[in-house]
Amino acid sequence: MVGIQALTPYSSCFLDVSKTSAFIKLYGGNFEDISHEVYQLRCLIERTTENNDVVPCTMLELAKFLEPYKLAFQEMYRLVCIALTLPVSSASCEHSFSAMKLIKSHLRSTMCDSRLSRPNVAVLSIESARAESLSLDAFVDEFDSKHQNRKLALH
Repeated sequence: MVGIQALTPYSSCFLDVSKTSAFIKLYGGNFEDISHEVYQLRCLIERTTENNDVVPCTMLELAKFLEPYKLAFQEMYRLVCIALTLPVSSASCEHSFSAMKLIKSHLRSTMCDSRLSRPNVAVLSIESARAESLSLDAFVDEFDSKHQNRKLALH
């Protein structure tokens, strides 16, 4: 996490190569290229500050800032993109497992996976905010208008 913090512009250890070494090694970065890119990126940010242009404050702004220069800052741009996608990908996985833990509790442990996936209970639980915004009356009305030959009266 220190490596990701060193890629965040508002951090006190921003662009500290020694802090990013484990992150660089983990994702197969080239230390020599990155050390040169860090020096050039510091100079570029200083020139941008002197010209009163917009200076990146977040990691997403840094990625947008580096995009026009991604051939010159290839390793740095790649590491920033990796750092941007890591929290999102791990958070969504953790959210899915937490939802499954709530759905498939000890009492319902006999419920098989096909039963969980048929009515998409897991998806409804994970996307609960969106599911709560749906109007069930509109679904019932649409179903009622399309299926005239049924034994159950809905209205």
